[in-house]
Amino acid sequence: MASRRRLISAILLGSLGPSLSALAQVTANTPTKASIKARADAAAKPAARALPTRFGDGPTTVALLIPRREGPFARVAECVVAGVRASHSRDGDGVVVEVIEADSDPETLGRIFVDLRERGVALALGPLTRDGVNSLVTLDRAPGVPTLALNLPEGDLPAPSQTAFFGISIEAESRQAAGLAFEQANAAIGKRAPRAIAVGAPSRLAQRSAKAFRDEWVQRGGEIDEPIEFDPKRSSQTFREAIKDENPDVVFLALNPEQARSARRSIGSRVRLWSSSMASIGQTKLLRLPELDGLRLLDMPWQVEPDHPAVMAYPKAPANYTVEMQRLYALGIDAFRIGRQIVAGGASFELDGVTGRLSYDPTVSPRVERLPVLAVYRSGTPVVARPR
Repeated sequence: MASRRRLISAILLGSLGPSLSALAQVTANTPTKASIKARADAAAKPAARALPTRFGDGPTTVALLIPRREGPFARVAECVVAGVRASHSRDGDGVVVEVIEADSDPETLGRIFVDLRERGVALALGPLTRDGVNSLVTLDRAPGVPTLALNLPEGDLPAPSQTAFFGISIEAESRQAAGLAFEQANAAIGKRAPRAIAVGAPSRLAQRSAKAFRDEWVQRGGEIDEPIEFDPKRSSQTFREAIKDENPDVVFLALNPEQARSARRSIGSRVRLWSSSMASIGQTKLLRLPELDGLRLLDMPWQVEPDHPAVMAYPKAPANYTVEMQRLYALGIDAFRIGRQIVAGGASFELDGVTGRLSYDPTVSPRVERLPVLAVYRSGTPVVARPR
């Protein structure tokens, strides 16, 4: 079986390349400096946009650390700042937000935090990129500035004091999807271990998602081999034969919506299909994918639950925002709300956020835990999977 799987993976290995832009990659944890530089060299730099350097009024100052506008994450910065500003417009009484462009290297961040500490800044929101967060955890900042990093660090380095982490990791969603899918399949099967297939693309984002699903599935006692890489431009018959031969109970699609639609044609409707928000188109009125009906996925209320109380409470994102930009806008909204809780001095708290159900207990973990909502494609659009 293992040798057959390696052969299938080799046949199916395609040339799609990364399917999502730098925007989506930051959403699901920023790639390495080398890959960022390669993308920046290969593409024209985005035009610098006029971002506010300061908004709000009051005795409390919050510093929002963003990537430089002339770099590859200009649009990322724009979306997060817009989300923070939208949240501030509702919950920002007495708070001034300073927007600070910062490089991700430790030396630069160290100087910035010295300045923030000397000026008595109440909270730092950021850094935003994974490289920046990795640098953050190496700094000696105690006694420093309370900080909510807007990404998750690599490895198991201890978190600096007064530091929390909040992100919208695709890996976390994939692990949560594995847990829910396993419980559903196990209840239906009963007498044997559920079997799954993880289907991904060559992009790093897809590979991380597929690996996270596989790791969680194995940990729960399920059967699963190495992920299959799917290329809709070739070998559809081979892919169909692989699915038939494996006879899985669950297929996890670490694919974007268009890739997922192509894969669904080969998989058919009999197998339970799961994904993360990577396969979500949100509730846009301009696009429908009825081929994905029945696909279950995890997504944020901002994308699939317009009648959610928190979603209705905040200004909508600009109409030209893509799905990935909407996610970053929502990240900004919840980041400011979490920051207010930290500034208020609460040791632990729960929030019904626009990105999901949020909980934080620093005695357990420095990470703000996010529980997204379960959604399902119906009539071509992902909607909350409420009991019927």
